[in-house]
Amino acid sequence: MAAQTYLVFRPDVWGPRIDKFFKAKLEAAKFFMDFSDGFTEGGKSLHIPWQSEYTATAITTTTGDLTGNLITDTRTVLDIDTWYGTSRIFADFQAAQVSKNYRLKESFADAMAYALAKQLDTDILALATAANIARVVNASTAGLQSSDLESALGIIESYNIPRQECIFFFHPKAYYGEVLAVQKLYDASQFGAPSLTAGNRDSIYGVPLVVTTQVPASNGSVEGGAHRNLLIHNRAFCYAIGNLPGGSPSGVRMQTVPCEALRQHYVADIMYGVKKLGNGYRGVRLISKN
Repeated sequence: MAAQTYLVFRPDVWGPRIDKFFKAKLEAAKFFMDFSDGFTEGGKSLHIPWQSEYTATAITTTTGDLTGNLITDTRTVLDIDTWYGTSRIFADFQAAQVSKNYRLKESFADAMAYALAKQLDTDILALATAANIARVVNASTAGLQSSDLESALGIIESYNIPRQECIFFFHPKAYYGEVLAVQKLYDASQFGAPSLTAGNRDSIYGVPLVVTTQVPASNGSVEGGAHRNLLIHNRAFCYAIGNLPGGSPSGVRMQTVPCEALRQHYVADIMYGVKKLGNGYRGVRLISKN
């Protein structure tokens, strides 16, 4: 039987729904100190004061003499020094053909805004270097053990950092491959009741945790291992988002830029700054094997 050709009667059909990419979990900007309100009227640098701890001194019982503490105030200078953007260009001919079939503007606007938010989150967590976070628990060979987590908690509390105001940041490979391999975190026989209920990954040792791929890679030649996980206080890092003309409350500005040609230029941009706040003892780097 001769082959039949009826391709003209078999049109290609485009689905009405778009398969979107998987988004990384953004958490850093929600946790650390946000000083964006200091730039609502513009400006380049924000001076954030902080002071050293005072000590109690004995008072002479016969005279009432008291040795005063010397003031040792200092400051952190947070600069708005980073500007990122992303854009898409459509010729009027292309826009006329496709934009009515799909909500293209909304889809691309969402993707562009997410890319900028991810960049801010990445830059905040990238501050977790040895220069900014002085203390480290290196488990690059054996992987994270319960003793490593407990050691990090001991370090934090030895500096009078409130454990309840801290959080763990784990890379998924470190959390599922190493932390969840710690038997006493899931075995009820150790405590009489499970410390990790089924499907729960909200906290360990009473400290909230976040699992995100935004956790930075470690410096292999110095730290070894794969990722620089963190136990960190919310005042270890700070950031601020600048107030771009016509920007939104989130700091991301979306606009259509006039072009010299017959096309539509969709642009999203954000400006911000990130900085270590205070000294380098408000967090602990946890170097994982995975």
